[in-house]
Amino acid sequence: MVRGEDASKCLVPEEASPKCAVLEEAPDMCVPCGDGVINIRVGAILLKEGRFLMVRNHASDYFYSVGGRIKFGETAEEAVIREVREETGIEMEIDHLGFIQENYYIADVPSKMGKEIYEIGYYFYMKMPEDFEPSCASVTEDGETEFLEWVSPDEPRTIFPSFFRTELDINDRSVKHCVKDDRFYIRKMTISDLESLHALLSDPEVMKYLEPPFSRAQTESFLKEQGLAASPRILAVEDKDHIFSGYVIYHEYDDESNEIGWVLKKDRWGQGMAGLLTKQLVAMSLLEGKDAVIECDPEQQVTKAIAEKNGFVRNGMEGGLEIYRRKNKWV
Repeated sequence: MVRGEDASKCLVPEEASPKCAVLEEAPDMCVPCGDGVINIRVGAILLKEGRFLMVRNHASDYFYSVGGRIKFGETAEEAVIREVREETGIEMEIDHLGFIQENYYIADVPSKMGKEIYEIGYYFYMKMPEDFEPSCASVTEDGETEFLEWVSPDEPRTIFPSFFRTELDINDRSVKHCVKDDRFYIRKMTISDLESLHALLSDPEVMKYLEPPFSRAQTESFLKEQGLAASPRILAVEDKDHIFSGYVIYHEYDDESNEIGWVLKKDRWGQGMAGLLTKQLVAMSLLEGKDAVIECDPEQQVTKAIAEKNGFVRNGMEGGLEIYRRKNKWV
């Protein structure tokens, strides 16, 4: 399951029941709703020596839980047993339901790029055999091979769902309800953004690694030349409440790549928005068949950390800036 996408396309094992074979052809509980998508999924909690089993693939820098979308005609319990069998090769019993999570986010996979997703997830603790040796043979809907990995709570890379880091306790028999909202919106700039943009670009802390703080005239010129041009180089970012949060850089860098970046209001710092925007911009660039490039000041440690966390590799210096490049992984 890739961030709200039931990405596995596993074959049903030979010993699977006729019902399983029928369900394999049943539609997933993933339906359009206006311009967005409603997604109903399950996740398995598999614990071992303080770690939990998760899935990753080479096209994504984050881990996600064993599981996937419920198929029409099955219950959540039936779905999680099926998903565990498909993704680990083991038929396993449920211990108990541990969490129900509601989650809003913006999709970053090709088939639903930029769509708003409302997802309900049921997460079950499983009765894991002592001799459990998982074997994954699934692939994502984009053809990427998936693999399993035991992950510790202090894993530095992103984990979905994030509550796996702090909330897992198989001895807790309660069912916890979690609500998460990772929505943001990228749109074209308008002249009405001038005041908000000036407040951003006149802030010395925001501009520390960019340029000296802008005057109003400089901001107006920047908006017209970079945001309101026929081929804009910057796009506005709004949070889930449609409040201006900053802007992203997105334009052609060279024949093989697009430059990406972000400049955010201080009240958005430290909330993970820069990382989420990076994923979205990388996905947008890869849909064009291009690499993604980030330029940053050598002293800008946060930007470098986000770049490296998202699969970018340092590719030299140019004009006093460090160049980080992420190769296209969907080609």
